[in-house]
Amino acid sequence: MAWLELPRDKAGFVRRECPRCQRSFKTRPSRHDAGMLQRLLAGYFPFENLHEAYTAEELPSWHCLYCGHRALPDAWLTPDQSAHVEHMARAWANHVRYEQLAYVQRTLSHNPRPTFVSVAPEPLPRPLPPDEEELRTLPMVCCGEEVQASWEWDLPMVCPRCGAHHGGLSGRQQVHLEFVRE
Repeated sequence: MAWLELPRDKAGFVRRECPRCQRSFKTRPSRHDAGMLQRLLAGYFPFENLHEAYTAEELPSWHCLYCGHRALPDAWLTPDQSAHVEHMARAWANHVRYEQLAYVQRTLSHNPRPTFVSVAPEPLPRPLPPDEEELRTLPMVCCGEEVQASWEWDLPMVCPRCGAHHGGLSGRQQVHLEFVRE
């Protein structure tokens, strides 16, 4: 059985890329990643029952950390991630097709003269390697999450989950949170 998941870095962050400004940033994996990957796979998988492949849960829109662009989760894949999902879907489709055709060969007593020969598919693709690029980790106080942004970016940022605007930081500044009891 092969699994499909988005590659994480050593800190557990997943790379995202804005479909508008093409800048990349990282977020923690979301519970919506699985539904998004399922939707993408179903779009590439050329078999019946397409309606069964979609989750009943509505996927929320996310925002670009840099430009604030809003889009559904499947728009935030990097080109490598998107190509890998497509390659994996096509490989799984070939395996399913092979099993359907090989069933006839396994049950030859029912049909002693098959009109085709099934050819074993290529092995499923290996997972994408972990992401190694180091980015600056910043808290998104609005949602209680962390994101990773480019070291060069010092303009205001937008929370990828809720769209709240946060002031910019210079690469030399540190974020210091202090909780005050009231």
